[in-house]
Amino acid sequence: MPFLIMSCGGKTSVKESGVIVEQQYSKGFSITDYNNKKVITIYNPKNKANILGQFTLLPEDYSGKLKANEIKVPCKRIICLSSTQLAYIIELDAIDNVAGINSSRHLFNKTVKAKVEQGTILKVGKEGVFNTEVIAAINPDVIFVSPFKSGGYDALRNLGIPLVPMAAYSEQLPLGRAEWIKFMSVFVDREHKADSLFNTVADRYNELKRLTATVQNRPTVLSGKMKGGGSWYVAGGDSFFAHMFTDAGADYIVKNNKSAAVPMDYESVYAMGHDADYWRLLTSSPKGFNKRTLEAEDQRYTDFKAYKTGNILVCNLREVPYREESCIKPHILLADYIHHFHSNLLPDYKPKYWTKIDE
Repeated sequence: MPFLIMSCGGKTSVKESGVIVEQQYSKGFSITDYNNKKVITIYNPKNKANILGQFTLLPEDYSGKLKANEIKVPCKRIICLSSTQLAYIIELDAIDNVAGINSSRHLFNKTVKAKVEQGTILKVGKEGVFNTEVIAAINPDVIFVSPFKSGGYDALRNLGIPLVPMAAYSEQLPLGRAEWIKFMSVFVDREHKADSLFNTVADRYNELKRLTATVQNRPTVLSGKMKGGGSWYVAGGDSFFAHMFTDAGADYIVKNNKSAAVPMDYESVYAMGHDADYWRLLTSSPKGFNKRTLEAEDQRYTDFKAYKTGNILVCNLREVPYREESCIKPHILLADYIHHFHSNLLPDYKPKYWTKIDE
């Protein structure tokens, strides 16, 4: 019997397979439902021809011997190797399904922190230095990994545990990254909850995006700063950040069709961005971050227009749960930016992640 391939736009076609519900914004995964099982395929969002992995999800009462890349769901012993992966599970209210994480450093969620302290969630190390004894003791159903990091995964593969790559961070559209909550939901039996959560986020994001659709004054935005080694990693003009700035009614200074960040020298970035109206900085400073901190890092920063006007937007990872929330809350990120770029559109709004730098 033929099955229907369905898209969010309502288009259908016939194929001798399962029912594929295509994602509206994400390019990094697909889910095919065969009634008695689901097949989930993970792609590189920047090149869908590059399949990163494919897994068959079987019902909990499946009694056969599991083959390679077969997983019984819901998974009750999950290991997450990044706070981004953990973010979706937190939002789905499925923390009890997590048995291991890479680190609790700078962790904000009180429930997860309490479970780490109680020993019901164990720390398993990170890429290159995994504690395989702890991981083997957990005997996880699945380990979520980054497909773009190397080091240490061979040791995990030798344990015979399914390693499921999550490429959410490579999505170029903010709502594409948020839509990965649907991906995670099939592993924890929270699909209806994921649909409801995502639809709420998408509706609010698009509502905010419409506010800036006709703005006449579009401020320019510079992003990032120098890293060790003398390079400034600059995100491309088709990156997640570029799309977010555009949706917030601003113009990103980089004009190309690239999504990845590339290293540039200071002089090249200065030539592009010294007159930018705003400067966006993500930092991890234990003692706060202000203009004097920035000046102490590099005296040349004081030459930028945004430094002189104070229009520097800072997110300090030590102070706000950006890593463990932002992927599923792009509507809040967007509202933060709109508040700064066009304060008249959201006059009473209080930013959560991005605030102006202190003197």
